[in-house]
Amino acid sequence: MTASNALFTLQDVGCQRGGRLLFQNLFLEMAEGDVVHLAGPNGAGKTSLLRVMAGALPFEGRILWQEQDFLENGTVSHASRYAFLPANDGHLKLLETAYENIAFWARLWGVGDDISQAALRAMGLHDLRDRPVRYFSAGQKRRLGLARVLMKGSKLWLYDEPLNGLDAESMALFRIALDHHAAKGGIAVIASHYPVDPPSSGALRRITLGAA
Repeated sequence: MTASNALFTLQDVGCQRGGRLLFQNLFLEMAEGDVVHLAGPNGAGKTSLLRVMAGALPFEGRILWQEQDFLENGTVSHASRYAFLPANDGHLKLLETAYENIAFWARLWGVGDDISQAALRAMGLHDLRDRPVRYFSAGQKRRLGLARVLMKGSKLWLYDEPLNGLDAESMALFRIALDHHAAKGGIAVIASHYPVDPPSSGALRRITLGAA
């Protein structure tokens, strides 16, 4: 890969938390359509690396977006480029319906109702749009979180264990969404203990943190 087609680049990136070195000298180039699978045991630094890529943690090295420092215009500017799915579902309002949850984020991001409805359909939740989230299973909550990310339409997806709690049918919906994202030129970094299928366009790479 040449520098001219690299969209997101990490150069010699390292991170310490609580005085413990999690990773160092990490190099990564991602072009449009690329997917990276972050693997490794719990505590290896997968979530920390996602947060570094979001500009939410201090780090060593350089991170570039289209060959410029990714925080050159501040964290708010970079936040418009990515959507982050945390490992837990703490961003969901359990007493509100699925639609009320998604509509809140749609208003926050200036997204039209047609797009939010399409995101619910893509994750198989449109028939459950009026059900309070407190009655959702773990997998349904995860799908609602995925719908929120789909709706934002960001170029960069940062996913922390997105497949947790999903059954085979829901995993298939996720893979369809990921393939569509890559086909449109989006990129994704996915921390997961599950295998990640390569997109039909672009490349899939695996980074294992905490390896001996």
